[in-house]
Amino acid sequence: MNRRYVLKNHRRFYIFIMLLTVLTTIILLSTVVNGSDSYNEYETITVKRGDTLWDLAEEYSDSTDIRAYIRKIKKINDMSDSSIYEGDLLKLPL
Repeated sequence: MNRRYVLKNHRRFYIFIMLLTVLTTIILLSTVVNGSDSYNEYETITVKRGDTLWDLAEEYSDSTDIRAYIRKIKKINDMSDSSIYEGDLLKLPL
């Protein structure tokens, strides 16, 4: 018993395909926009004796909120606290 499916409502089918295409496009674009922060460029520095995250953030932050910049540094470098030591390599967002 081979039954062949016959499309009875072409208009509904085309509307469904268009909606599916639009939704897929929106999802892809939102993924690209939300993921754009993860592709930032970073500058890698070596921590010198006496450096603190606050001092480094003041030097490299380009007049943005220093606390937010420190949070970014900690997130990028996967740090649980603010301890840094001489000779550590830190990635700083540009």
